Amino acid sequence: MTGEEKKRATLDFGDELETPAAAPPLDPNAIKAATRAAGFRETPKAPDFELTAPTRPTRRARRKTGRTEQFATRLRADTLEAIYAYADRHEITLAETIERAMAALNDTD
Repeated sequence: MTGEEKKRATLDFGDELETPAAAPPLDPNAIKAATRAAGFRETPKAPDFELTAPTRPTRRARRKTGRTEQFATRLRADTLEAIYAYADRHEITLAETIERAMAALNDTD
């Protein structure tokens, strides 16, 4: 620079001094009536969280296990609950539960 400070150009759109007029208050019942007349339906209320919360907490591995293969299947509800109960009782992961079950099956062959 040549020792002079350059001033930035300012943009004036002429609206800085104008404040928008306050909108008149609207009656919520009138809005609902107008939307119903236009064919809109009211959004259903979400159910309470307690009603939709799972019966058991989601399980997360607490440590690195070295397991990288994924296994997904559908089970009966009682079988799944038995697997979760065993894993919770022994404080192990679901993968360890399945590995123990397979070891027990292989021992009986």
